[in-house]
This record gives sequence, C-alpha cells and structure tokens, in this order.
Amino acid sequence: MRLERIILKSFGCFDRRDFDLSDGVNLIFGPNFSGKSTLVNAIFFTLTGKPIVPKVGLPAMAQSGAASGTAGLIFHNGEQNYQLFRSTQGEVQLRLKEEQGDKWRVLFTGKRSADEDLRKKFHFSYHQLAAATFLREGEIFEFLARQPADRRDVLHALLGIDRLMDVRQRFIDGRRIAKREEKRIQDHQRSMRVTTVKNHREEIERVEAELKHLESQYESLSDSGTETGDTALIAELRQAHERFQKEIDGLIQERASTLRGFTDVNHLRTSIKEIEAATASAGGLDKQRDKLIQGVGSLNSQVQTLTAECETLRQLIDSDHGHCPTCHQPVQQKVIAGILKEKESARATSQKELDAQQKALDEQTANINALRGLRQRHQLMQGKVEQLEQIEKRLTKLQREFDGVASRLGALQPPPAPQTGVRSDAAADPVQVAEQRRQLKYRIDSLRRRLVGLNKEEAVLAHKLQELQRTQGQADQILRTRLSFELACEGIDKTIASLQHTILQPAEKEIQRWLERMDLTRFSQIDLKSQHLLPSLNVEGVERNLLLLSGSEKMMLYLCFKAALSEALGALGFFVFDDPTLHLDPDRRGAMIDFIQQLAEEHQVIVTSNDPEVRAGLPDAHLIETVPENGSS
Repeated sequence: MRLERIILKSFGCFDRRDFDLSDGVNLIFGPNFSGKSTLVNAIFFTLTGKPIVPKVGLPAMAQSGAASGTAGLIFHNGEQNYQLFRSTQGEVQLRLKEEQGDKWRVLFTGKRSADEDLRKKFHFSYHQLAAATFLREGEIFEFLARQPADRRDVLHALLGIDRLMDVRQRFIDGRRIAKREEKRIQDHQRSMRVTTVKNHREEIERVEAELKHLESQYESLSDSGTETGDTALIAELRQAHERFQKEIDGLIQERASTLRGFTDVNHLRTSIKEIEAATASAGGLDKQRDKLIQGVGSLNSQVQTLTAECETLRQLIDSDHGHCPTCHQPVQQKVIAGILKEKESARATSQKELDAQQKALDEQTANINALRGLRQRHQLMQGKVEQLEQIEKRLTKLQREFDGVASRLGALQPPPAPQTGVRSDAAADPVQVAEQRRQLKYRIDSLRRRLVGLNKEEAVLAHKLQELQRTQGQADQILRTRLSFELACEGIDKTIASLQHTILQPAEKEIQRWLERMDLTRFSQIDLKSQHLLPSLNVEGVERNLLLLSGSEKMMLYLCFKAALSEALGALGFFVFDDPTLHLDPDRRGAMIDFIQQLAEEHQVIVTSNDPEVRAGLPDAHLIETVPENGSS
C-alpha cells in the first residue's frame, strides 16, 4: 500500500487542506503547534477509525467550533487506486477509481461496521498499524510501562489468534463447570457412604430355617379334618406362592431386557474382552494427534507465507512500468519469474504435505472418537454384567423360597390318609395341642416380622450400594469430560505457541538484521517470546533489562523492533514516525536519519520533525512545511 494524498476538512487545526505524498521519505517539517502530529493522527484515524492517542474521543479531533471533521486518504494498493474518507461522527466511505477516466465508484459506505470490510479487503488491523507501522510521540515509554498481560493481548491480536483464545476460554469455562460438578458428585458420594456394612444374609438364612422348622412342627400338630388353622395356613402359603411367582416372572423379564442383543452372560463377557483388547491396542492416539496438530499449524503458516511472496512476485512481473514500485530499480523479469517458479513449487509441495497432514489428522480424530465410543460401550456392558449377576442371585433365592412354599402347600392340600391304629398321646389331649399350636403360631408370627425387618434392611443396603455404583459411574463420566476439556485447552495452547514461534522467530532475526545495519550489534541476542513482544536482550551472555538502556538506545531498538515486526506480519508498504529524533544526541540523530533512509529503500516513510538537522540530513525527502496558523504549504 502506498499513500498518495491526505485530505482534511475541519480536522484538527486545519480547515480544508490537501497534502500530496511521494515514495521514499516524506518530511513534515514545522515548529510546534503547527499541525504535524495532526497529519499523523489523520492517517491513523482514516485507516482505523480510532485516534492515535488512546482515550481521546472522536469529537475532540474535529476543528474547534465544527460539528464534525473529516479525514481522507488517496492510496494505491496493488493495481487499484482508492479513496477512503472517515468522519469524527463515525461515517466511513471507500471509493475505487475507474480504469477509464477519473471517476470514482463508491464501494461501500456506512458507520463503523465498515471497519471489518476494510480489514478483509486490505489485510490490516488496528493492532498491526499501532504496533508495527506508526510511531507516536511518547509511545515507547508507554509500551515499556505496559503489564505483561496487556502485551500478551496485543500479541494475540497481532497474530490473529483471538478466536482461538475465545474457544480456549469456552473450554476453560467447560472445565470449570466439570470440576464444580465433580466436587458436587464427590460430596454426594460422601453423604451416601454406607457406615454399617453388616451383612444380614446369615441371620436371614437362620431365621428362615427356624421358621421352616416351626412351620413344620405347626403342621404336624394340625388336626387332619377339623383344624381351621390349616385353612388359614394354606391361604397364606398360596399368597406367598403367587407373590414369589410374580417376583420370579419380573426378574426373568428384567434379565431378558438386560440381555437384549446378547445370547447370555458369557456372550456379554466375550464382547467386553474384545473391546478391552481393541482399546488396549489403540494407545498413543492422543500424542499422535498432538503432533499432527502442530505439523498442520506449521505447514499452514508456511503456505500462507509462500502465497504472499508469490503474489508479490506476480505483481512485479505483471507491472507494465518495468521498475519496482518501491525502490524504482529495474525489474529483471526472468530472474523474478525463476524465483516465482521456485516459490510456487515450494508452496505446492507444502500444500500437498499440508493436505496429507490434514487428512491424517481427520483420520486420527475419527479414530479417537471411535475409541471413546468403545470405552463408553465397555462401561455400559460392565454395568449389565453386574446387574445380571445381581438378578441371578435374587432369582436363586426366590426360586428356593418358591420351591419351599410349593412343597409345604402340596403337603397340606392332599386329603388326609385314613387313620389306622391308635392315636398318639398328644392327640388325646386337645387342650395341650391347642396351647402348643398357639405358642408355635406366636413364635412363627414373631419370626416372620423379624424376617420382614431383616429383608427391608437388606433391601435398603442393596439400594445404597446400587446408588453408590450409579454415582460412581457419573463421577467417572464427568472425570472423562474434564480431562477432555483439559486436553482441548492443551491442544489450543500448543497451537498458539506454534503460531507465536512461527511469527516471532523471523521477527527476532529481522531485528538482529536491522541492529547490524545500524551498527548496534552489541545486542547479541534478541528474544520476543518470553516477555510478550518486549525485547529481551542478551549482551555477551548476560541478560540486560531494556529499561536500563539510554533514551536513544531505546528509540533505536524500538524502531528496529517495529520494522522487523512489520516484515514478519506482512509489511503494508509504509511507516509513519512522529518526531523520532526527539531527545536524541547529534550522533544518535544521525544514526536515526540513516535508519530512515535505509528504511525508505524498501518502504514509504512519513516523518515529522522540527529539527533543522533532520531537514538537512534528508535533502532528497518530499518536504511538507507547516505553520502554526494557516495550515501547511
């Protein structure tokens, strides 16, 4: 992108003025309060919709007494010429110059919602312009005073990973909810903990045996033809017979429902073993997928970088002027065509490898999802096996009780055999027999009540154990969910780290290159990652705090940092520096002038200054002089 003209109307200290810009260095020269910084602010505001100085309201940029102000730019991007206008009330309009004639066609107009369209069309963002293209007065000191968290947010915005951070935050929120649910389930498990683990099974069997013995004695004392107690006992046994039959039928139906899809328990256990063997052989899939995610991220960055380089080379080849639009050097078409062919070949190779890696990643993700499904099915089938084992135990018990009741009922229902011989002594005393039967009936009723109580306690204990087992299943499920969220967060963190490494490593090399060009090679090592864009200096093996550098060293390093970061992010083609030589001594001022001239060999540079030495040091610059009252000339 190359800026050609600044157009102002009721903006800052200017009523209505236009300022032409050229390639190379553009020097905006004039005393203080003459509007130099206003022009810098106008360029930044037109491109971003925000003032270059933070926390300044848009109406404050309009000319004093005016309802609103307007700033505009005419710039060249690719093969097209554009006009971009923005008012302090928020209206935006973009125009395109027609190929034939001098007419301009409106592409879109509107409020601030048009900023997203501008970003997509010209591939720049507010953070990129603020961090890598513009230098405002006092910016370096504000940057050094920023907290690491603020620099981290700027870094994420520059690298375009804001959406990844949003997704990561959603995963973190999901993990937080999972942890909260996990704690709730653990508290519920502690509240349900069975403190009494006494097993009533032996006592129940003892009571049942004693009850059976007493019922047998009671039956032996029964009168074969006249005892009404037999009728009551037969009716009670029939009720018990029917109740046991219903319970057995219900358990058989429950067993059939649990075994749905399987022939028997052995078939179910065989399927469980097959699933366990399959999941055991599928270990290491998560690590393989993490490697594929890193590979895809790295290859994607390479493809994007090669695509941008190929597009730049094509523009040079397709240019009719025969000269580079930036440095005006003759363009050797054959050499550039050869370089373009190599770049396109490298891009095709990287794209092919990226497609292969992406395909492998999709297959690996599908395998992991299938493995999770198998594990869930394994858990479900294990629960079925345990449920079937409990059903079989209950069926065995009920069948035993059912057979006993049927045996006693069969013994009572047949007609008594004819009596022969002499009756026993017990039969001879009806009163004694009745008393014995009464006592036996009392003991039988007492034992039955005791048996009912023991069965209830056993049922409560079994219910608690089942509830604990069900809660444990929920705990295992929420644990897997939490681990999935943690794995997702870790994967996004690795992707972010890979993007940072891919972008910042070339930026570090570019800073080193500029430092060498400016004869500042004593900074032997530069690191941008550890402190989030704040350059970490290693001077002859010793870490040096950037805050301890002199003001001129800070400024030189900071401008090298901006130039390097601009190259790493995709240079826009221009830089705007507001009084970069302020507070510099003569030697450093000369070094800054050399820096600007070297930067102008590849980019358009717009500089403001009121220093005559800067004006004398840039004799070939396009000069824009400003005066305090009447605008500029």
